[in-house]
Amino acid sequence: MRSLFILLILTFGVQTSFAEKVKLFGQHAAYANTQIQVLCYDDAFSKTEKQLAIIQLDNEGRFSVEFDIDETQMVFLPLGVFRGYFYVEANKAYQLSLPPKRDLLPAQKMDPFFEPQDILLGFRNTDKNGLNSLIRQFDNQFDNFINQNFEQIYNLRSSSVGVSFTKQMTTEYAQVKNAYFKVYLKYRLGFLDYLSRPEAYLSLEEKYFSNQTLELNNTAYTTLVTKVYNNALASGFNHREKSKFIKALESKDVYQELNKVMKTYTAYQDKTFRDILLAKSVFDGAENASLTRRKAIAIIKQINQNSQEYKVVRLTSNYISKLSHLLKNTKAPDFKVGDFVLDNYKGKYLYLNFCNTSNSVWKNDLKSLEKLNENFGKEIEFLSFASDVDPVRFKNNMKQSETNWPVVLLDKDNSILKDYRIKVFPTYIIINPEGKVYQYPARGPHDGVEKLFIKIKRDLLRKHYSHKK
Repeated sequence: MRSLFILLILTFGVQTSFAEKVKLFGQHAAYANTQIQVLCYDDAFSKTEKQLAIIQLDNEGRFSVEFDIDETQMVFLPLGVFRGYFYVEANKAYQLSLPPKRDLLPAQKMDPFFEPQDILLGFRNTDKNGLNSLIRQFDNQFDNFINQNFEQIYNLRSSSVGVSFTKQMTTEYAQVKNAYFKVYLKYRLGFLDYLSRPEAYLSLEEKYFSNQTLELNNTAYTTLVTKVYNNALASGFNHREKSKFIKALESKDVYQELNKVMKTYTAYQDKTFRDILLAKSVFDGAENASLTRRKAIAIIKQINQNSQEYKVVRLTSNYISKLSHLLKNTKAPDFKVGDFVLDNYKGKYLYLNFCNTSNSVWKNDLKSLEKLNENFGKEIEFLSFASDVDPVRFKNNMKQSETNWPVVLLDKDNSILKDYRIKVFPTYIIINPEGKVYQYPARGPHDGVEKLFIKIKRDLLRKHYSHKK
């Protein structure tokens, strides 16, 4: 393992030694004295964000920043209600044209389902034949075609409707020399092919992925891979010999057996493609509950350990991190909300709850929570974080409730909802005395959590009794 680790360092070192500069500059008075992150995805599929730079705007809204890239790629900027994105190429300077400044409202900051609007940013030093201009022009044509032919494409699944459009686009952009755009065009048109016949798994695979160059930095390529191979262990691979994949998943050495099965098919001869597809399929399986998270982690770790390709290592590392989040016996994310800090609960069990006090489910839980706290409050601490947007309404709700445990209003800028990846209110988590996850998601007060509390209480009594002896 040590030699593999050293090899990976060398691999990353070689990769970064070819990094080249990109420059962003411009001015927008509305953003004066603010900072804007420049982000990209750390790998092709996990959506793990990586910071490339921070834009610091002066008191007149001017900015200039440089950062390194290894290849042409999409970058994006969080801009309040917008997420501005564009494509950067090595050794180029972009005079950014930022959109009107619209900050997130308090309700949007506290809403776990809020998604900013994606907008392709423009440039004041626009090159009409540049990559971003080409993508904007083609995407407008593509979207207009889809909208005008929605019925035939989506409902009638007519493959013929896209043939003339594909020929037209191929001819129109035949003289374009930009390598990234050529790939983008091919796989964006491939997405149209997929929309009209999503069930044609094998022919789509043969046409777009078998014996093809991996284009993992190209968003059109990765979008089509995601669609065609969505949850492949449970769906796509069924087009092949399903029993072989099931048998491999039940074997002792799952990775090696899945690898053997996939190597028998022409489409999966490239090891990097095979490893990435396996990792993605296993991760999807865990997300869709066809595999346990622990089993998925074990398989993905094997892929990680058997690859020397840095893109595979990066992807699998990010998948492992996502699957391990709030897994039993992993460290719970630290938090600090006013005087409430996770470290203060070391040595005790903590029943942590994320709620909204105006939520009807939360209101139904209140009496049961009060009873549970009365019965188990000596052994288990109770703590609720409320995501209410209106502080006045929150105070009124709490006056009516008069809970016998702390219910703390979250500040709109606190990162705890993001750190714990809370998507539903209420959400319950039990953290053990070592600050590790005991159960997530934990049962709610009406879902049988009392039985678990009784077990915890008994275990603590046994432990206390054994120490006395």
